[in-house]
Amino acid sequence: MENQNQHSETTDYSEEIKRWAEEDVLQLANHFHRLTKGQFERTSYFTMTAPDVAIFQELKPLITDLRIYMAIEAQNKEKHTFFPVLRVTNDKEEHTFLKLIAPEVRKQNSTKSEVVPEVFKNMISKNWDEVDFHLIDDLFTARKKEELNRVVVESTVRVLYFQISTDIINHVIKELTEIKGITLYSGIDMNKFSDKYQISFTPVLGFQHGNIDAGDFTFGLKSIVEFSKGEVFIEYSRPCPPTC
Repeated sequence: MENQNQHSETTDYSEEIKRWAEEDVLQLANHFHRLTKGQFERTSYFTMTAPDVAIFQELKPLITDLRIYMAIEAQNKEKHTFFPVLRVTNDKEEHTFLKLIAPEVRKQNSTKSEVVPEVFKNMISKNWDEVDFHLIDDLFTARKKEELNRVVVESTVRVLYFQISTDIINHVIKELTEIKGITLYSGIDMNKFSDKYQISFTPVLGFQHGNIDAGDFTFGLKSIVEFSKGEVFIEYSRPCPPTC
């Protein structure tokens, strides 16, 4: 396994991304759990190392495209083997890949007075943590209709990555003066859960920042981002497939 203290820009994680795409049906759930103290523990969020956050901060003014790729290592029941990868593309169409890592010790919900947006709290804490193990694989697949030789063909597709919109890149991420940390939270959009044509897994990117007033750079985008003290939550991205 790669040393987690190294900069992840040195690899494109193509093997791990391919493994996610080709993993057997009903096996994805195993990668989000690990055996610890005789119990299986589910991971709910992933963080970027400080060196990679610094790389993202340096690249930020030049970003033209941002994707969240799904990746897995070989199964190991004593480790969380799923991890997300940010593919950052600059104005020269050069790609940098930055890995986010499941924490060794999961932090507990804080009892302090800091307010977390209600939509975010419901999407993260409740829906993901409480979904049954055997339903997890379904969160990453959807039915897709295509027309081939004038015949409509329907198939099941697995999401490979999530696309962040250009508006979010230009009007939110680039407006953050200093990004101090990046976290990906696992979420479920329950409005899509029963719709077999939509991906219901919803990754939420949290950018911990040094801006004094997040409201200064929303540019009317509050419908697609939410704010807490010191962190911006980007809740909506486009899954591919099926929406590409």
